[in-house]
Amino acid sequence: MSLEKLHTARTVAGIHQVCRAVESGAAEMVFIASDVDERVLGALLAACGDAGIIPDRTATKAALGEYVRLDVGATAVATLR
Repeated sequence: MSLEKLHTARTVAGIHQVCRAVESGAAEMVFIASDVDERVLGALLAACGDAGIIPDRTATKAALGEYVRLDVGATAVATLR
């Protein structure tokens, strides 16, 4: 799924919300900002690994926030099934 589809897809944003969606099986695709400090991503990356989801790490926080129509940057975004 490309970043452009984030405009119309049902999404959740933020590390904790995305981690919860991945753990519950509700997440279809995960996008993690490329400019996020790796130290804060441990739980999310582990959850993605357990769920077999390979996160897309191409966009910045500002770009992810813009794609999901937030006024601020987003560290992580998940599309929902």
